[in-house]
Amino acid sequence: MTSISLETRKPAWNGTALRAASPALWYLSLAFLAGFAICSLLSAIDPRLFNGISVWVKPAKFFLSLAVHMLTLNVGLMLLPEAARLTRGTQAAIATMASMAVFEIAYITFRAARAEASHFNDGSALAGILYNLMGAGAAAIMLATAWIGWQVLRHGPRGLIARATGWGFLIAAAATLVIGFTLGGMGSHWIGGDQTDASGLPVFGWSTTGGDLRISHFIGLHIMQALPLAAFTGKRGLVIATGALGLLATAATYVQALMGLPLIAI
Repeated sequence: MTSISLETRKPAWNGTALRAASPALWYLSLAFLAGFAICSLLSAIDPRLFNGISVWVKPAKFFLSLAVHMLTLNVGLMLLPEAARLTRGTQAAIATMASMAVFEIAYITFRAARAEASHFNDGSALAGILYNLMGAGAAAIMLATAWIGWQVLRHGPRGLIARATGWGFLIAAAATLVIGFTLGGMGSHWIGGDQTDASGLPVFGWSTTGGDLRISHFIGLHIMQALPLAAFTGKRGLVIATGALGLLATAATYVQALMGLPLIAI
C-alpha cells in the first residue's frame, strides 16, 4: 500500500492552483457556468412556462449550483498533498462527481427543453427509471463530497481552513442526504400551499403559501461554502458559530416545511 506523506505547507490560493487540483472538475465547472449563461439567455427569449416560470430556470439553477459545488471541491482538493489526491478513492470520488453531474444536468436540461418535469416524474416506466437514477446520482455526488472532506481532515494541513473545509463537506453531505431522502419519500418539495413556482419568492422560487423542502436543502448544502469562508477570517469562534447557525437553520426550515409553513408568506 502506498503511504501518503503529510505536507503542512500552505496551498497557493490562486487560479492556477485551483485548476491544477482537479483539471476535470475545473473545466467542467467552466462548461457548467457557460450552460448557466445560455439557459439564462433562453429564459429571456423562450416564452414557454413550466410550474409558472420559464422552462429554463431550473436547468440554469442546476448548472450554477453544480459549477459552484465542483469549484468548492477543488478548494478542498487544493488542501491535499499530491499523493492523497492521486489515491484510487479520491480519483474515484472525482470521477463520480463529474460523471453524475453531467448525467443529472443533461437529463434536467432535456426535460426542460420539452417543458416536462425531471424530478418526481414517473409518468412512464422510462421516466421513472431515469428519475431514480438521477436520485442515485445525486446521492453519489454527496458521498463523493463526504469522501473528499474526510481526506482533507486526514491529510490536509493542520490549520483552521482545512478543518473548516473538511467538516463543511461532511456536514453538508450528511444534511443534504437526509433532506434528499425526505424529498424522494414525499414525492414533492411542496407540502401544502399552491403547487406552483409562479407565486414563489423572487430568484429562489421558494413557496410563499406552504412548506418547501428546497429551503433546508439549500441551506444545508451551502454549509460547505460557508465554513471555509468563515475560516478565512482566522477566527475559530466564527467558524463554530457559522456551523451551528447553519445546522440550526437547516433543521428549523426542514421542520417548518414538514409542517406545511412557508419561510415567508406573501
